[in-house]
Amino acid sequence: MEPTDAQLWAAGLGFVLPPIMAFVIQPRWSGPLKGIFALLVAAGDGLGTAYFNDDFDGRSITTCMLLSVVVIGAAYHTLWRPSGIAPAIEAATSTTGHAEPPQAA
Repeated sequence: MEPTDAQLWAAGLGFVLPPIMAFVIQPRWSGPLKGIFALLVAAGDGLGTAYFNDDFDGRSITTCMLLSVVVIGAAYHTLWRPSGIAPAIEAATSTTGHAEPPQAA
C-alpha cells in the first residue's frame, strides 16, 4: 500500500516539528507535560495534513495522527536531542533565564 499525500506530509512535518516545539517547551516542564504537549502537536499535525490534503475522514485522520506521533518521537530521540539542538532551543527560550541545556546521553 502506497502512502497518501496526507501521510507523507504528516511524516515530513513531524520530522521538523521537534525544534519548533522546543521554542514552546520549557526545561522546567515535567516529562508527562512535555509528552502531552507532543501528543497535542501530533494531533494537530495529523488533523491539519488530512484536512489540507482533502483526505479528511476517520481512517486518514487517525493514520496521520499516529504516524506523526511516531515520527516526532523518533526524530526527537534520534536526531534533535542527541545533537543538542532541541535542548539548546529550550534553554535559550526558557522564561526563567537560568536553564542549562541537559547533557545528551
